[in-house]
Amino acid sequence: MEKKMVLQELCDERHKALENYLSNERGKTDRCELEIKDVQEAIIRLTSLMEKHDSEITDHEERIRQIEGKPAKRWESLIAQLITLLTAAIAGGFIGQAF
Repeated sequence: MEKKMVLQELCDERHKALENYLSNERGKTDRCELEIKDVQEAIIRLTSLMEKHDSEITDHEERIRQIEGKPAKRWESLIAQLITLLTAAIAGGFIGQAF
């Protein structure tokens, strides 16, 4: 009978130790779940910011291309006007010599 009593006390101690261990682990698990939730929310915010910045970068690239293209368009316009003037001058010279 005494042996049974010792075994019961030992069993109760181990059971109590196990309950303490499990309650500590539940607390750790709860903290980890909160941290994971915070990280997920941060990822969502960062993803939103990245999408916003991507659209802004695309807009900036388009505007820079337009700004860079303006001098080229002006140069092309100048060349076209010079060709027109030279053609008119040559045609005028031929017409002037013919009459």
